[in-house]
Amino acid sequence: MLFFLCKRFVGLIALLIVLSTLVFFFTRSLPGDVAALYIGGNAKPEQIERARIELGLDKPLIIQYKRYMGKLIHADMGISIRTHRPVFQDLMEKIPMSFELVFWALLIASFGGVSIGVTAAYYQGSFIDEILKWITSATVSIPIFFLALLLQLIFFNYLGWFPLQGRMDSFLEFTSPIQHITGFSMIDTLVSGNFKAFQSISKHMVLPVVALLVGPLGIIARLTRSSLLDVMEQDYILAARASGISERVLFFWYGLRNALSPVLTVIGLSVAMILMATFYVEMIFNWPGIGYYALAAIMTLDFTAIVGVSLTVSIVFVIANTMMDILRRIIDPRIE
Repeated sequence: MLFFLCKRFVGLIALLIVLSTLVFFFTRSLPGDVAALYIGGNAKPEQIERARIELGLDKPLIIQYKRYMGKLIHADMGISIRTHRPVFQDLMEKIPMSFELVFWALLIASFGGVSIGVTAAYYQGSFIDEILKWITSATVSIPIFFLALLLQLIFFNYLGWFPLQGRMDSFLEFTSPIQHITGFSMIDTLVSGNFKAFQSISKHMVLPVVALLVGPLGIIARLTRSSLLDVMEQDYILAARASGISERVLFFWYGLRNALSPVLTVIGLSVAMILMATFYVEMIFNWPGIGYYALAAIMTLDFTAIVGVSLTVSIVFVIANTMMDILRRIIDPRIE
């Protein structure tokens, strides 16, 4: 296990270096004058030239790359062209807001998807299995942006159960402001005893989280079902069944554990799916997270912010997949 962890750690570092290099050269190839954008409208040539020197754009590309990598080691992602603040500081404010959505969406999609898949496999060929297969097929097929708008239409416009958009009720920002402790609003409101804000945030999170989890839930459920049915046909399961072990024990103890290995891989990939979906969901629900920040950076050609967001998403995705690989190794020691 120690050798496995060391190998995965070395691979993680190498992959992050490759990703950061690709992101740097890709953003440098995009059209537009970064210095002119940094100064803003009606910029004079001498102002643009000073900004180019200040941003290090007057140096050769290889020198820019060395400075860029050196700053990354110290968590320095540069200054945002749009906000004129350090990109790292902006991201530290936005990331917790997005991770709250990603965490709940991934948690519910994982447990819900595995539960649905197990149920469908257990009742294979029955009416329950057919209904669950139809439902999971629909969840995989529906576009996320359409689902988000549909949820707003049904649960806000028609039923009035949940808010339309935003992170919390606007009047609570003045009457019950959130005390910044960890950056995660639900944790901060609970720790500070701000239960009115906690209730408002929880209600505002429901629709965005549902929009994010529906697609991954269907994929995880369908893979769990197929993987579990495949495992239950293996020779060692037939031998255990012949020895008199009950079907329930075979299914939930021997079968499910061995079927979880490919499911964990898909759960790791679902992190990227959910992170990409936040770009749509946060814009539709006006949720002030990293997706909303990224879209604003793209619309204003904020190259430094685009690099910061790309690296952050890549790092999260790589770390999530590494954790899933470690869990797979724990569940199935045969994996090398």
